[in-house]
Amino acid sequence: MAISLRHDSEVEYAGLPRRLAAFALDGLIIVIYAALLAAAALLIGGLAGIRFDGSMDPVAGNVIAFVTLVLPVVLYSTLTESSRFQATWGKRRLGLRVVGADGGRLGRSQALVRAAGKFLPWQVAHTSLFGIPGWPLAPAAPPPWVGVGFGLTWLLVLVYLGTLAFAPRHRTAYDWVAGSSVIRARSTPTEQSGD
Repeated sequence: MAISLRHDSEVEYAGLPRRLAAFALDGLIIVIYAALLAAAALLIGGLAGIRFDGSMDPVAGNVIAFVTLVLPVVLYSTLTESSRFQATWGKRRLGLRVVGADGGRLGRSQALVRAAGKFLPWQVAHTSLFGIPGWPLAPAAPPPWVGVGFGLTWLLVLVYLGTLAFAPRHRTAYDWVAGSSVIRARSTPTEQSGD
């Protein structure tokens, strides 16, 4: 059931504290998944004789990290925010929903654009880490582009937090690009008609 976003007095947009709390809850799922993934990688890598001493090709390491960690998180966010619940687990716990410009459910492509933008700083940071020679066990002096990458990561984070805190309707930069907003849910998806 779509809601009208034209009447802002009827819609409560989620601000910085609530959205950061929802992100922290989702972060718990991500940390648990990453820990399980790391344990599996060490086990399988140990059995296969793969060394995790920084000798892995940085491009290969980055691709593996993207495919096994970042992409599943982006897909989780995409699928849950375009589902009938319109929210990740953390957002659902805090009574939030992600809506499109019309107040309805995001399409999958819209949700994918939103999730890709949201996790872009994470991927840029990963790429920068893999650019440090010898990382993670014996890091050496990084090339200049690594510093630029980390600078871009922090710039994106600051832009996201700034737009979330101060922009109209508390829309982040990736919300603007995706045409989405995050609102306080007035009813649960099971109470809504339709799906």
